[in-house]
Amino acid sequence: MVALHYGIKDARLEGIKSPGLIQDYSRIMAKIGALPMGIEGVFLLFSHEFVCLSLSGNKILKALLESQKHVIGNYWPPEILGLQEVFPLRVGGKQSLSVMSVPITDSRMGVLGYVTYIHTDVGALKNADVTLATMADYLLEMSQHRFQQQQDVFNRQYIDSRKACFLMVDHEGSIVHGSPAFFEQFQTRSDDVINANLFELFLFPPKIKYLISEGSDIDGDNVDFDFLGRLQQYKLFTHAIDHQHRIVDFAPIEMAASAQDKNHRLAFTLDRYSTESPAMQRVIAAAKESIKNTSPIYIMGEEGTGKRSLALTIHDSCERYSEGPFIAVNLHSVKKEDLSTLLLGSDDGEGAKSKFEMANGGTLYIERIDLLPGVLQAALTHIILTKTLFDINTNESVNLNFRLITSSIKRLEDLVHERRFCPSLYYYLTGASLSLPNLQNRTEDIPMIVERKLSELYGRRDAIDENLLALLLEHARNRAWAGNISELAKWIEHTFLHRDSMLLDASSVEAMSIVATSIQPLDDIEKREIANALAVLNRQYVDVAKQLGISLSTLRRKIVKYAL
Repeated sequence: MVALHYGIKDARLEGIKSPGLIQDYSRIMAKIGALPMGIEGVFLLFSHEFVCLSLSGNKILKALLESQKHVIGNYWPPEILGLQEVFPLRVGGKQSLSVMSVPITDSRMGVLGYVTYIHTDVGALKNADVTLATMADYLLEMSQHRFQQQQDVFNRQYIDSRKACFLMVDHEGSIVHGSPAFFEQFQTRSDDVINANLFELFLFPPKIKYLISEGSDIDGDNVDFDFLGRLQQYKLFTHAIDHQHRIVDFAPIEMAASAQDKNHRLAFTLDRYSTESPAMQRVIAAAKESIKNTSPIYIMGEEGTGKRSLALTIHDSCERYSEGPFIAVNLHSVKKEDLSTLLLGSDDGEGAKSKFEMANGGTLYIERIDLLPGVLQAALTHIILTKTLFDINTNESVNLNFRLITSSIKRLEDLVHERRFCPSLYYYLTGASLSLPNLQNRTEDIPMIVERKLSELYGRRDAIDENLLALLLEHARNRAWAGNISELAKWIEHTFLHRDSMLLDASSVEAMSIVATSIQPLDDIEKREIANALAVLNRQYVDVAKQLGISLSTLRRKIVKYAL
């Protein structure tokens, strides 16, 4: 028996309602493929959109179908599938084949797909409907069982936990449910949230928005975001409960900092940092020297090179600060007018603490320090020098004791030369500087990164599918990763999530690297670049327009259009 399966390179996985459908179908064919029906005819599996997902059976018939472009990944007109009665399919203008199909129908989700049988003799299809119906029932039962398992997990984790603060969103980003704790903590009403788009209510950092949009899991990231004009900071968790719905869970930072976090830190100190890259070994050696004193540490590196991860590792490695909190803030994710409140606190009655106070006794990591406005550069310089902060809520000075780590993707030295960054602050921040190599310059670590990410996804090292690991390693070594570790990790996760819905071969795995990078609307790209330029150049419109290569009037029009 010859069996082929749908690869993501040939069609779109988004067209499959039940992700395990192909895997379940393969189990059936392993049992009935050797029977006369499987030897003499051809069995096919179609998605609910009539895309051929799998084809197995007689070699001659398979070759005949392929010659007429009736192949895996192609759309078949529903009228030729023989859903109502046996359909006589003319092939090559000469030979007629008989086609019969049975739908796989779920009362809740509708049609999941179709199972089809093709034979040269119409008489051979007399009893095929019974076999096809049995196959459809089995596939439906397996799909429902899988869904029920996911629902059980959801019930245990969320429905039974009345204190959980979470939202449920569908695959389009619409909010379909919110817990009572969410409406209480965020001081909003159900009518204002349910059926609204998640990204219209929440202004997340670009990376977090991308991960949620792509359906990736987020496991306790410390995230600053804007909710209906109010700046918030929570530990964010996202989990899939089925193929169409995800949970977005918000945990207060104090609750999220548990003993589990501290145990997790032990595995990622500088002494235990594993790397085969000479360039990265030099960085780790320099980092070990830098933690011997309390001076600020500056990390330079491209997007996705692991700056935040290194900052956390430095925090965990320092005896003086490792028991304290690790507070991270990404300036790229915060509106310019909110930066002062975020860093210095507010006196609006809510008593919002500054990030410096929150980090007292621990580490404050400021990502994208190159976006810090001039007035706050002066404030940060003062705080570094005096180790104090005036608390506007108590009218008292607060003594500060924390490690400051900053990072950027642009060289601060260049910004100083361009008069966009305070020279004195530059010297204070960069006393200990670490320059992270991009992935192209540390290819020796790619196998370790792939294996570590798979271990994380599978739960333990010995559970990894060695075939998948080998394919990922082969492709990862031979591809340039412009997004560095972040892009590589995203591709590994995307391939892992769809491993049951594709044939594990080199072409399928390679195609995943294309799918893993989503195509962004031009408006989103333009908005992001203009917002970045406005932040970097302190909203000096003439300079911004010049840097972007557009007229001043065009810039003003874009600012209004994107509400920047």
